[in-house]
Amino acid sequence: MKTATRPEELTDLGNCLQEDLQSYLHESTPVQIRCRRSDKRLAIWVQHPAEATLDQDEILAFLEQTIRSQYPLVAQQARVNLLRAGEKKPYISRSLFLNLPEPETTTPFEADSVETNETEETNPPSETETPQNSDSDETQAESSHPWDQPIPEVNDEADESESEQPPSVKLRLKSSWLPLVVAGAGLSLVVFFSTLYALTRPCVMGKCTVLPEAEQLSQKSAETLQNPESGKAVLEAQEQLQEAIQLVAAIPPWSSYRRQAQQKLQVYQSQSETVADMVEALKTAARAGYESQNPPHPESKWREVQNLWRDAIAKLEQLPTDSNLQPLAKAKIKAYKTNLEEINQRLLKERKAQEHLNAAQEAARMAEVRQGIAQSLSDWQLVYATWQASMRRLKQIPQGTTPYEEAQELLALYLPNLAKARDRKTQEQISANAYNQGVQLAQLATNSQSDKQWSVALVHWRNALTYVNQVPQETYYYAKAQSLVEPYRGALKQAQNQLQLAVKMQQARRDLNQTCSGTPSICSYTLDNKMIKVRLTPAYVQMVQQRAMTARAQGDSEAHAGLVNHILTLGEALEVISDNAQLRVEVYTPEGVMIQSHNPAQ
Repeated sequence: MKTATRPEELTDLGNCLQEDLQSYLHESTPVQIRCRRSDKRLAIWVQHPAEATLDQDEILAFLEQTIRSQYPLVAQQARVNLLRAGEKKPYISRSLFLNLPEPETTTPFEADSVETNETEETNPPSETETPQNSDSDETQAESSHPWDQPIPEVNDEADESESEQPPSVKLRLKSSWLPLVVAGAGLSLVVFFSTLYALTRPCVMGKCTVLPEAEQLSQKSAETLQNPESGKAVLEAQEQLQEAIQLVAAIPPWSSYRRQAQQKLQVYQSQSETVADMVEALKTAARAGYESQNPPHPESKWREVQNLWRDAIAKLEQLPTDSNLQPLAKAKIKAYKTNLEEINQRLLKERKAQEHLNAAQEAARMAEVRQGIAQSLSDWQLVYATWQASMRRLKQIPQGTTPYEEAQELLALYLPNLAKARDRKTQEQISANAYNQGVQLAQLATNSQSDKQWSVALVHWRNALTYVNQVPQETYYYAKAQSLVEPYRGALKQAQNQLQLAVKMQQARRDLNQTCSGTPSICSYTLDNKMIKVRLTPAYVQMVQQRAMTARAQGDSEAHAGLVNHILTLGEALEVISDNAQLRVEVYTPEGVMIQSHNPAQ
């Protein structure tokens, strides 16, 4: 058992209570504890930061339970004072009556004096903060910190009698011998019960059974720790060591076994510290396992679990190499590292999932901006590609991560935008293709016209007009295509007229070739878009003249009539050619004298 009677032991007691309370609070609020002793009463001062708020009942209950279980021999009574840093007065004080199974050593008079001493020591008469008078405030302000002040020694009997007896009784008591009798009786009782208490402490009289019992518990604890099956076995071994420590610590300084007990105590405490480190590592691992349940968790939570596993591993690795806990520690380290690796993977997966989500949302915002100003095919291609990038990022977010559900919602939200961008991109592609094809065909038609290939030009113009009319409305090229419709129609009509004219002239050329042919050649001609000029050949004119002269000389009227008919037929043929070609025809002699002309019928 742990004990604290001398000042240095009271200091150790304060440090131990501070460590226990700090561990209980999980280091969320730093506390400091100091202990003082007055008679059979223990004064405990607990200081915490001024801004912190502690559960007073919880702290008091914890200290009472701790003192009962681990420090049962320090005092029969204790008074706990809660103090804020920077203040010199406790804001709450409470007496703890430990009711330990020890011989009663106080008398009714001492019980009264204890109550009086408590009042003078801590000032507040209840668990709540009470106002102080101005004199006490000034005195308290000038004094040192309550931890540095000694526990006041007061004459309990005198104070009690003076505070509770009426003035007349006080005078009679002072003037009689009754106080001396009472004091003597009380002193005798104190001496008697103190002596009885001292003689009934462990290992004071007779054979010391505490040390063998403590050693047996220590050995049992060591055997348990040789090959513990679980963390529960380690806890049982720790309890056995604590029980051994309590037994040894209960041996008082006046026992002849005190030195041996202190040596055992140091050994047991050293073993207990190692076991406590192991238990702390197991608790940390248990907390890590608890915190990692019910995934998915955000990155911050996984990082917290990661740190817990690392702490548990570090605590196990710091155990002494010669400790009998090494086999269990190595097995736990291996298992914990496996868990840590899994947590690392989950943390990495969670981080990547969050990065994918952020990138997808950023791409979606960019796509919306681009979609609002998109016009040309290249614009809509970029919008569609951006929506695709956003959707691809969302699909890369795996199940078992916190962004997964949000990613599924965003996929359903972004899908209509992706479809709209795809349809508009397709329309713009059709529009661009039709417009560009129409422009290219128009250029081919122009080139064909330059080469007088009117039939080819006519086909190109017709196809070009068809393509520009196929450009969809509400597309980037629609307005441009519409501006080309009328020019292309005019070019088409012109090509048609030119083709018709070319056909007529070609027909006229064939007819003229046929009309002018003969032996000798009847005529030659020139043909353009405005006129047909026919020139009779000298040979043909000479032949006609000779035949006319011969017929006249012979008086052959039939031959003369046939010659005239031939000349008339030539003129009619030329007029028909003029009418068909819609061109004026002029007939000239070989000398260039016009002998006939004809305008086509309108």
